[in-house]
Amino acid sequence: MVGTLQNLHITRLSPYGAFLQGNNTEILLPKKFVDSAMCVGDSVRVFVAFDSEDRIVATTQIPKLLLGEVGALEIVDSNQYGYFGDLGIDKHLFIPHKAPKRTMIGKKLVIFLTLDKQGRLIGKLGVREYLRPCRDKRLLRSEVKGLVFERTPLGFGCAVDVGALDSGQKVLHYGLLYANEVAYTPHIGENVSVYIKNIRQDGKIDLSAVAQSEFVLLEALIAHNGRLELDFKSSPQEITTLLSMSKKNFKTLANKLVRDEKAKFVESAVRSGHKALVLV
Repeated sequence: MVGTLQNLHITRLSPYGAFLQGNNTEILLPKKFVDSAMCVGDSVRVFVAFDSEDRIVATTQIPKLLLGEVGALEIVDSNQYGYFGDLGIDKHLFIPHKAPKRTMIGKKLVIFLTLDKQGRLIGKLGVREYLRPCRDKRLLRSEVKGLVFERTPLGFGCAVDVGALDSGQKVLHYGLLYANEVAYTPHIGENVSVYIKNIRQDGKIDLSAVAQSEFVLLEALIAHNGRLELDFKSSPQEITTLLSMSKKNFKTLANKLVRDEKAKFVESAVRSGHKALVLV
């Protein structure tokens, strides 16, 4: 429950705030977060965390990250054991570090939000070890969101968000955005829109800032002497067999090529009532 948003019911009110029904325990929603209209039995949307005295409490403040997520937090303080990041709630998030520098205050660090051995929220800097291998080839050429968290000799390491599993759990993968695949230098902590260019054997993802599907269609046209006997009347199976993309994607990309005057539709030479896509 700690580190998550919950809808909890008020069991009783007190001078200290409202007590909410948690998992076999009551959780205090401090008085400053209690609305005067709240009554016993009401459901309240809260974030569950620890206060400065290490007691489990609730807050109506919305955090910048939830448990299991990766994100960039501004550093607001430090001590000999690490940094403190602004999580968006009253208590700042502790981020362990062996050699913290005061010069990092005001800057951002990319962290993974997890729990320590005592079950308290903590930020971990070793983001890469928390990213899972990607095995879903259906994601090839799809547009995804990436959070840049490291600079490498080849480009930029990203935590890639491909959406949630059927269980609702968010899945993050490691992706490498090659320096020659992006027109500028993204900064650490920046969210970028990228495309999945390749999924490697080890589950790591090769990323590009350029949509790959358009290249696939152009390459297919070139490989077939500048002519594809496909149009919007073609069956999804025909299109998938030839191009490994959906009919919807084909229509979008074909229309874009026509608008950009890179291709056009002409009468088909082999099928009456159909057209063919040809290079201009």
